[in-house]
Amino acid sequence: MKAWFDRQPNTVKASFYALCAAILAACFTLTIRFATAEIHPYQAVFLRFFFGVILIAPMVLRKGLAELKTTRLPLFGLRGVLSAAEMCLWFMAVLYLPLAEATTLNFTVPLFGTILAAVALRETVRAHRWIAVVVGFVGVGLIIQPGSDAMHLASILPIAAALCMACAGMITKRLVATESTTSLLFYLMIITTPVSLIPALFVWQTPSLEALGLMAVAALMMNAMQMCNIQALRLADYSFFVGFSYLRLPIIAILALILFGEVPDIWILPGGAMIIGAAIYVAVRERKLAATSTQTPQIPAQDPQTATIVGRKTNGL
Repeated sequence: MKAWFDRQPNTVKASFYALCAAILAACFTLTIRFATAEIHPYQAVFLRFFFGVILIAPMVLRKGLAELKTTRLPLFGLRGVLSAAEMCLWFMAVLYLPLAEATTLNFTVPLFGTILAAVALRETVRAHRWIAVVVGFVGVGLIIQPGSDAMHLASILPIAAALCMACAGMITKRLVATESTTSLLFYLMIITTPVSLIPALFVWQTPSLEALGLMAVAALMMNAMQMCNIQALRLADYSFFVGFSYLRLPIIAILALILFGEVPDIWILPGGAMIIGAAIYVAVRERKLAATSTQTPQIPAQDPQTATIVGRKTNGL
């Protein structure tokens, strides 16, 4: 089987890894839903990062402590706080919202990233990207239907999580230019673990072995998803890869229907199409601009909903 797989074109192999990453991301979300049925989302966030530290420790030891040398700890700290906040908001969204709706609304990360790039980084954002952002948020409006009886206040949670993720991603874009992948991963986990412990202590209850097992599996899924992302991006350009990351929506919708009986709202279809279409356009457009300006295109440093690093450059992961 391995010999057969090695003979396949890079696009086929990249598609396989990208599809595996999407499935793992969907399974991660479902695992969190099961875990938060017993423990508070804040506690689940702490356990996710705690197990993440344990799983990343062998990688750090193998690479050596020299990889962790940095002069940018304040930025690492801010990124860690934002990532912990994002995860808390996301886990609450997974608990209180239909999974398809939460997932779709969280796809607004690239839209917020565009706004932040223009406002905070003073980057030039031209009309095409602004139109894509407007289209994406029209899709958000279709799904949450503000001002109507159908609106659920919890719908704000995945959108707020997306904003935190976009802010953390903006910081990561600065860090990725000077820091190693090992340090990016290590400092994310080592900072978010104590930060997430603070709110967890206020709602702490002794978790069952089942809950602990679920969170350990969730952390392992994230590590495996990260490796699949890296392999896919080694084999194919980001513009090829990006569409696969949104496959977790139909996967989650189908599994949520089977496991929890959740029937997606009819407005998920047009609203989700607008959000995902706008997000893909923004991501691909940014990729082309980065390739034109640097000739060494950067891939996104974080994946929506996971806050995990997926690599630095397509030719040097």
